[in-house]
Amino acid sequence: MNDLISDFGNTSEQGFVPVQADTEGQGRTLLSQFALLAVDGPDSERFLQGQLTCDMSEVTLTEWRPGACCTARGQMIANFIVLKSETGYLLRLPSAQVQPLMDHLKKYAVFFKAEMKTAEHLLLIGELPTSTSDSQSPATQTVSPTVSTPTIIWPDGRAEYWADESQARELLTNSLLTSEAEWSGADITSGWLWLLPESADQWAPQYIDWQQHEGISFSKGCYTGQEIIARLQYRSKSKRHLFSVESDHPLPSVMTPIALNGRDKGEIGSIGLGSFQNSGLAVMNAEAQEIQGECDGHPVTLRRLFYTEE
Repeated sequence: MNDLISDFGNTSEQGFVPVQADTEGQGRTLLSQFALLAVDGPDSERFLQGQLTCDMSEVTLTEWRPGACCTARGQMIANFIVLKSETGYLLRLPSAQVQPLMDHLKKYAVFFKAEMKTAEHLLLIGELPTSTSDSQSPATQTVSPTVSTPTIIWPDGRAEYWADESQARELLTNSLLTSEAEWSGADITSGWLWLLPESADQWAPQYIDWQQHEGISFSKGCYTGQEIIARLQYRSKSKRHLFSVESDHPLPSVMTPIALNGRDKGEIGSIGLGSFQNSGLAVMNAEAQEIQGECDGHPVTLRRLFYTEE
């Protein structure tokens, strides 16, 4: 794996940077910040159905779903997208969250014929299209039937290949390459916030608009945290919402408070990589479509995501 990476570029905490990046932010990139957790075994669907916010009966070889794993208090331990495999399921999430999620799920896995392990043999290759769409239709949460590797088709037109080393090399060879930072920028534009260890056990799924992405099923049976999540949806109104956040300076670390009129009203949820470090996503106790705030001594502009516009 390391030889493959060095042949095409290098990785750091700012993600993958190819030897020669496309200046238009198009092409393919290695998603070094993410990994796959494999959950296999005859009870894998029943096991996950009782723990995740998404309805596992809707997850197939050709339809993926966002999901989250929550505490009994309805706070997310991790969030991810999930796709069925030949032996169970694959959950795609930030690499730093794989072990914490496994540790949490192990408490429940002992009652099922299911096992978990990191799918270390697979690399994640992202492909940014020449133009993107604002569509958030769940019908676009599909898997391409024309590619030999599992290929996630994102609502905004991006594609993501889950490939072994030889397949990954083929995908990257003689292809237009771009930096992983461009992928993180597309996540921010589309409102996809991924939990990190710093933000785990902090937010209900609705706080990051997970219902907008079809990441919560309100018709499936019980799962851990379901009662709290359903109550927030139907018996009360969430006062916390997801905003994009922009600054003239690189944003500080995740969970740094954001103040409105001198009072802390939210926190940084995610930060773009590389050239996108001045932008990110924030969880705020606010309603307006656009507001001005302050974070770490610098002014910031906050906007609701496009799919919430009236």
